[in-house]
Amino acid sequence: MDKRQIGTTGLSASILGFGSMELCKLEFPEAERLLNEALDGGINYIDSSPCYGVAEEYVGRAVGRRREEYILATKCGCNVDENGQFTLGPDHIWKGEQLYRNIDRSLKLLHTDYIDIWQLHGIMPDYLEGGPAGEVMEAFERIKQSGKVRHLAFSCRNGTPDQPLYPAMFGFQACREMMPWNKFEVIQLIYGALTRTNETIIEEASRQGIGIICRGAIKKYFDTYDRLFEEARLGELLEDGEKKADFLLRFALSHPGISTVIVGTKDVEHLRENLCAANRGILSPQVYEEAKRRLTGAGIVPA
Repeated sequence: MDKRQIGTTGLSASILGFGSMELCKLEFPEAERLLNEALDGGINYIDSSPCYGVAEEYVGRAVGRRREEYILATKCGCNVDENGQFTLGPDHIWKGEQLYRNIDRSLKLLHTDYIDIWQLHGIMPDYLEGGPAGEVMEAFERIKQSGKVRHLAFSCRNGTPDQPLYPAMFGFQACREMMPWNKFEVIQLIYGALTRTNETIIEEASRQGIGIICRGAIKKYFDTYDRLFEEARLGELLEDGEKKADFLLRFALSHPGISTVIVGTKDVEHLRENLCAANRGILSPQVYEEAKRRLTGAGIVPA
């Protein structure tokens, strides 16, 4: 599988990454099979979080022995108990002490002594008292200095469907304010053919040497997505035997500023389909530009 540099981190990621959120729906033997098949298929980027139930535990147990084969990303700020379940109170606690609790628990569960990419989970700048000079950022940087974390990042929140900024505008706003802090080497955000909000912010981040991790490339955030796909006449651009989801994945991969596209799954056949689509490679320049032209004509445009 093709690989790309993640900004200026020096890390080289497979263009398809594995999102572990769905692992909490599986028994361990199923998760173990899925994770090992992902690595065997050429994926070398695994994304997790303390918020994903047993996901970190499963990753550690299943492929911790193969730690040198993959880039490991997880998150922090999560207010969870020992089972990865949210506790009473807010979903996230933005205090320095919470980050210290998160990192030690994550390292133990993931069977490793370092995290490659550590992300403030679902952050917005107003969550961080003191902004770039506050206690959370101070703890964030101190933990990196300790060697437990190699690269600092943030992942952008989705919000909920009833909110006008759902799903990608929260990320757009966070990037606009937090990128100038010059604290982050990697950003995880939502982007896809039918959710183009962050298209230009990805270009801007790439010019600054920030690695971009894409999620949501094939997710149907709204019931209207199938109709929009048809209105943009994207079906006419599919290759023989290519499915709609395959095309959407390849569209996201075609953005030159994206380092890897993470897709979560709990199904081995779904994983194999994603691997096949990624191995087709990016869309041709002609098809990619035509797809963007048609999407624009259908009113699906960047912010």
